[in-house]
Amino acid sequence: MKKLFLLTIALFLMNTSFAQNQAKEIDMKVNFWGLKFIQDDKSLSWKELVNATESNYDANLLIKKARTHNTISDITGLIGGGLIGFPIGQSISDGDANWTLAYIGGGIALISIPFSFSAFNKVNKGIDDYNRSLNSNAYRFQPEFELVANGNGIGFIMRF
Repeated sequence: MKKLFLLTIALFLMNTSFAQNQAKEIDMKVNFWGLKFIQDDKSLSWKELVNATESNYDANLLIKKARTHNTISDITGLIGGGLIGFPIGQSISDGDANWTLAYIGGGIALISIPFSFSAFNKVNKGIDDYNRSLNSNAYRFQPEFELVANGNGIGFIMRF
């Protein structure tokens, strides 16, 4: 009984030593609020996305650039929107608005559009490269070990 218990423990430890932490594919979805990244049914932030793709240098570099372009796009869009909204609020309250600010805000908001497209294209290519690198290593050595017992005795099965 003691030998069977020790054998079971040894097989369990051997099985867990062969288990590998396999990276999962990352999906990207676009919604009204922006980009959403999903890995293994868990939503990822930009920082978590960068950390998750560290195993692929090229994909990680593209995603870092996309994160930078997304930040620039968000900042310029916010400033431009604020400069457009301020004169509109002034005109609603007292009717005397400085529309030059709205024109400047529109120009700044237009600057955010190419950065937004660039961020989308870079992160899309980075995620595709990362997922492709996961699938290129389709065959991995993953033996399976199994302990079987029947009327003839106890056996050990190893599958490749």
